[in-house]
Amino acid sequence: MKVLLVTYWELTHMGGIWTYVKQLADRLIALGVEVDIMGTNGANNEVYVRNLNRAFSKDKVWPMLQAKLNPTDLPQFTADPLLAYYELNRYAFEMAAAYLGVDHYDVIHAQDPVAAVAIKRILNRSIPLVTSYHGALAREAFYDAQNSNPQLTLPSYLQSKRGRYFLSLEERSAAQSELILVSSHWIKSTLTELAVPESKFRQIPYAVDLPAYRASAAVKFRQRPPAGKKVIAFTGRLEYIKGVHVLIKALASLKNKRSDWVCWIAGEGNLTDELRAQAASTGIGADVVFWGKLDNIPSFLRHADIYVQPSLQDTQPFSVTEAQLAGVPVIVSGTAGMPEMVEPGRTGWVVPPQDVDSLRELLNALLEDDVTRRTVGAAAKAWAEQHRSLEVMGLRTFQVYQEAIYRGGHTI
Repeated sequence: MKVLLVTYWELTHMGGIWTYVKQLADRLIALGVEVDIMGTNGANNEVYVRNLNRAFSKDKVWPMLQAKLNPTDLPQFTADPLLAYYELNRYAFEMAAAYLGVDHYDVIHAQDPVAAVAIKRILNRSIPLVTSYHGALAREAFYDAQNSNPQLTLPSYLQSKRGRYFLSLEERSAAQSELILVSSHWIKSTLTELAVPESKFRQIPYAVDLPAYRASAAVKFRQRPPAGKKVIAFTGRLEYIKGVHVLIKALASLKNKRSDWVCWIAGEGNLTDELRAQAASTGIGADVVFWGKLDNIPSFLRHADIYVQPSLQDTQPFSVTEAQLAGVPVIVSGTAGMPEMVEPGRTGWVVPPQDVDSLRELLNALLEDDVTRRTVGAAAKAWAEQHRSLEVMGLRTFQVYQEAIYRGGHTI
């Protein structure tokens, strides 16, 4: 079996899609599957097949696309610059993928709706398409918009031109996919609202390469926490949807009660400077350390005492599982797929999303209670090791590919 794992987005950003793709590819290869990985390299503005070192620059087709999709001939198309930019990039992605070649695979596994729609448009033969929904595209776009317009509501956004555009991508990709992979009941529910048939879904939780995780965790991190300070940690992209601004607000309030903590933040993103400024302006600039992108998160988490995932929306972030495997008690927002990752009071805690006061009070209580932190952290580690096996995830995904081939009447 020859499989293409493909995403419209950047491949190697710190975060979930790359972790998923890399680990899945390794497991599939162990099962005897030939795997290619296609995605975008933003630094070079190219689409590339990572493992084959083959690339196509979008700069080659960008001027032609801009000339064809221009305001004079297509005023409605270009009226919204964001949507026009998305469409131009999608067309460029399609042309690059067609040049690189996608017709020789037995299964194509898209990692997002944009890639699924793009690939389906350029296929010259019938190939089963499996699509993973790692998030809810339209809802993520809403939170990006809410960052600059706090009064914006989700229902109004989903009814807007932009909201309808992103929903249409989700609907089209679901309709064109043989089968759909989801990691949580929540992401499945967002798609059933779009009238996607129940029979298309296969739910497979995300997993972690446990031996590789343990080996990474055994490496000593380059710095120890300050004496007498407990570490409150976060890892991930520094973007509005991740809710780090909520964590900083809670920490600024917590500082009025106690100062026996430091917050370590690993990651990078377009809000890095803004979050640094927020920490400084609220008086906790010296208490929050921004580490940037780290290559060894398990080693980093060895020093964490509490892990917080304050996202406004997150399906089932790898960062939470990594913290659980480190034996660190986790706090997650009660939104999207995150509550499915913890059993409140036993393997972690859930706080209302964007509720600064609730988060502050819980952090304060946990900093006081060493026994509870250790007990819950140990239970979370045991749960994650039992339920997040990469071997199981890889095998079940391979079986989904076989089913997609069978359902489509194909043979290998």
